[in-house]
Amino acid sequence: MILSDRIKGYYPVKRVKKAPIKPKHSLNFIAICTRMRYTLVCVEAALILPLHKPSHKAVLHSLAIRCISAGVLAIAILPTALKPTPAISAEKLYIPYGPFQISLSVDALESFAKTGEVNSELQSYAQLLNAQILAQLRELLNRRLNLGQNAVSRIAHSPSGEMLLKRLGQVVQTKQNQNGFSDLRVALIAAARETKGFSLIDVMRRFPSEGIWINAQLLLELNQELTAFTNYKNSILSGAIANQMQAEIAADSPIDFSKLPDPSQPGSFQVSQRTLDLTNNRNRQSAFGRRIGRSFEVDLYLPEGISKKAPVVVMSHGLGADRKMFVYLAKHIASHGFAVVVPEHIGSNARRRQALLEGLVRSDINPVEFIDRSLDIKYTLDQLEANSDLAGKIDPQRVVLLGHSTGGYAALAMAGAELNNERLQQECQNERPTLNVSIILQCLANRLPAFNYNLYDGRIKAAIAVSPFASTVLGPENIGNIQIPTMIVGGSGDVITPIVPEQIHPFLWLKTKEKYLAIMVNSGHTFIDATATTAGDGTPLSNLNQFFAGPEPSLAQGYLKGLTLAFVQTYLGDRAEYRAYLSSAYANFIGREPVKVNFVRSLTPTQLEQAFGGTPPLPIFPKLATTPVASRTLPILEEIKRTGVLKVGVVNNASPWGYEDSNVQRTGYCVDFLNAMAQHLQQQLNAPVKLEITVQATLENRFAIVQKDQVHLTCGPYSIRTDIPGVAFSTPFFITGTHFLVSTDNKDIINPTGNLRNISVGVLSRTTTEQFIRRRYPQARQVYFEPPGGLGRGMEALVRGNIDALASEGILLISAALRGNLPLNRYTLIPEEPLTCDAYGMVLPANDRQWQNAVNRFIGSRSARTVWDKWFKNLYPYIYLNLDYCADR
Repeated sequence: MILSDRIKGYYPVKRVKKAPIKPKHSLNFIAICTRMRYTLVCVEAALILPLHKPSHKAVLHSLAIRCISAGVLAIAILPTALKPTPAISAEKLYIPYGPFQISLSVDALESFAKTGEVNSELQSYAQLLNAQILAQLRELLNRRLNLGQNAVSRIAHSPSGEMLLKRLGQVVQTKQNQNGFSDLRVALIAAARETKGFSLIDVMRRFPSEGIWINAQLLLELNQELTAFTNYKNSILSGAIANQMQAEIAADSPIDFSKLPDPSQPGSFQVSQRTLDLTNNRNRQSAFGRRIGRSFEVDLYLPEGISKKAPVVVMSHGLGADRKMFVYLAKHIASHGFAVVVPEHIGSNARRRQALLEGLVRSDINPVEFIDRSLDIKYTLDQLEANSDLAGKIDPQRVVLLGHSTGGYAALAMAGAELNNERLQQECQNERPTLNVSIILQCLANRLPAFNYNLYDGRIKAAIAVSPFASTVLGPENIGNIQIPTMIVGGSGDVITPIVPEQIHPFLWLKTKEKYLAIMVNSGHTFIDATATTAGDGTPLSNLNQFFAGPEPSLAQGYLKGLTLAFVQTYLGDRAEYRAYLSSAYANFIGREPVKVNFVRSLTPTQLEQAFGGTPPLPIFPKLATTPVASRTLPILEEIKRTGVLKVGVVNNASPWGYEDSNVQRTGYCVDFLNAMAQHLQQQLNAPVKLEITVQATLENRFAIVQKDQVHLTCGPYSIRTDIPGVAFSTPFFITGTHFLVSTDNKDIINPTGNLRNISVGVLSRTTTEQFIRRRYPQARQVYFEPPGGLGRGMEALVRGNIDALASEGILLISAALRGNLPLNRYTLIPEEPLTCDAYGMVLPANDRQWQNAVNRFIGSRSARTVWDKWFKNLYPYIYLNLDYCADR
């Protein structure tokens, strides 16, 4: 499509013109065996521990029970890769520990699995085990899974699958201290070819090395951590929270709940349900203007006969689930006079999971889903407000957002906790196995550029996060920014988002005065999801599903109905009498075995430490590590306060970042941004601050003027890099990528997926684009244009036919075409998706972290957002399309 047909709505007109769990049943270890793909590790645990001392017998018994509980699921979700059967296969397991190395043949294990007989090689180990444990071990070795080679392979190619395998490879190694990631993947896919399903023995047999080395030290460390974490969790539940509940019950006025209405019972309104088909064309757009729709369904539950506008409750489902999981809860809330809205999150629902298994997509969740969930909800509220059929029936300006798991993250994010880029970068570099399996999922967000995504929505007046993950993707720094009433709900037996790091600690991080913590004692991660705990006819599902949901999930769902209604009535319905249900006394009243409810309105770190009897094994407020850097003699903020001058370098020939307008006045995004920042610093420092554009920033000097302290920062279309000494980059403020600008008549001869042999490509010298073109298309003929003004000269060469294509970032090509009055109907940008991912940031001195933090905070501020919207609001869809490509490639 020609450029002129794509430009409308893309570029602003102005610039077009001018260019409690029992200790023996700790579920966290089951998480290791299942969610963290540690089946092999579980087997090895049963073989390793007795070798060191008899006192490990009790631990062994506990580990064996956990391994059996994990069962075949662990194999089922082990990531694999599609590779041929190896010619070499493992014959022995090696367990180096201290100065000793213990070996055990796979033959001995296989013989035991087939016959139940313990040969001489196993005899010394078997005598330490009782008959029950031996039977359980044999059952585990014989258990087979028939998942299908292709499906398992596709899971392995997903980003989360690879992260999991790399962590597992720290324990299951090819040689001592060598990560077994690749060989483990080969072994699993080879084993998956078995027509009758594959077992652990099959996996061992196909391990493509002469032996499998087990990191016994790491395994024992994990077991020690497990014990400490289990004790810590139990001390919180039975000590800190139990004591706080009694204190709150004693402090509140006594209430006889048996004489009050039961909020878990249906309301007086009949409920109608309809499904809306929405297509969001606003959030995706190619570099040359084509809108890409995002279509999804939304279930709407409305109370019939209500006499006033119904406030709105939005429910956001979890990863791999769908909107049907909330039917029981949605109908319940709607029957009490609220409109309930349940969108289908197409990027992370059950269909997406099935598409992965069928090879239609390469990942179980695109990292952009961390953003898209909020955009889906925002767009849904916008459409409800614009729907004439709903006028006068609902009030989309008054919303409670309830989310489960990934939806729980979204609820906290939209309540005011933005993505925590610094914490993600710190935590996700570590590939050590973890007891908190949700970290793997959270770390997918680390693939997103560190951008200000502005997920907050002021229409949301209160939030409920059920089994959310929050420790890394949001962290204490950003959860503390939430200012609206918030309730966090969790299950004490959750092995996917463990309750201590993902719900209890985040509850302590909340600074809002109106906050609540509800714990379904003994419930698991999926207790909220009726579709995951019962079949369509109401009969129970498998033991595996029951394991993840916990005992009698219907009990926990009933408790959740009552607590949710009380919360919604309090903060949307203006029914003050419902506040009484948001109390420890009510939780104590409704709870019954096997599921109790712990509920508190307050909790402190001191209470947790006292209950545990010392420093917790998991920091309550984990600190961000900082990289030591040389400190400046005079910090920049102090220098600005003393001199009253903010010295900057601004590009002057790159629209829309910085250029001269028709009156020869310097203008552009950078100028407006830095003026706003000077005003912000003036308020922050309580001293006059004047912006001084000390020097014109160019490709040649953009780093040197910062390194030499001529300026405090430079602003322009500068791609973030890590190889420049003496400088640092701010949080990105724009995301683009490489395209080719070509004559529409010649576009068919330019194939970006080919080698571009003998195609003349113009590039700007000394840029990241030049480096990319040289590396990606070595057979192309590069024609170099020197800055400044090189892009304009390249445009002239393209018009004259001296080059076949001009390569640069899409935003720069469009800007240059507009400022050069290029006949847009004769030129095209290709390909539609960018070839590279380029995030722009401010160039800053590397030796002043305080200044870096100040700039980053301002980039995320409302003032900076106003400037950004002025220049780039119409480009937001282009940025999100780039994110789709960059985050999921």
